[in-house]
Amino acid sequence: MASHSKCRVLLMAALLVSVFAAAGATGDYCYPSMGLLSRPLDGCREYVAQQTCGTRILGAPSAPIEKLMYQCCLEFSQIRQHCRCQALRYLMGSDPETSGLMKLPGCPIEPQRDFARILPTPRQCNLITEYNTRYCLEMDKFS
Repeated sequence: MASHSKCRVLLMAALLVSVFAAAGATGDYCYPSMGLLSRPLDGCREYVAQQTCGTRILGAPSAPIEKLMYQCCLEFSQIRQHCRCQALRYLMGSDPETSGLMKLPGCPIEPQRDFARILPTPRQCNLITEYNTRYCLEMDKFS
């Protein structure tokens, strides 16, 4: 009887070790649903559109630019440091299904991408990225 309970305890311990190992293994990844939300920085779309073209995204409530910046930077700051540039790449992505940016009347994607590139800089969100700087390298490669 005692050996049966010891086996159960050992089996449970092995299961817990494997669960924690799997959870730890996903910690360094920066992909949607693995380290990032499915649409990272989605809350920055409105801020980028306003700053770039002075236009609102249809259906979005009107808000002062300072509030939009605060919301964008708050969302950006909640992304782990080593995933921030990848999140920015997803926001700027070339695929409309995964990109957070929207082609709006009178507001093409390219100027929005140009502005989005500077989100981590001191004049915007002032966030440290995986490069221990306040900018992201290789931002011409979108996810």
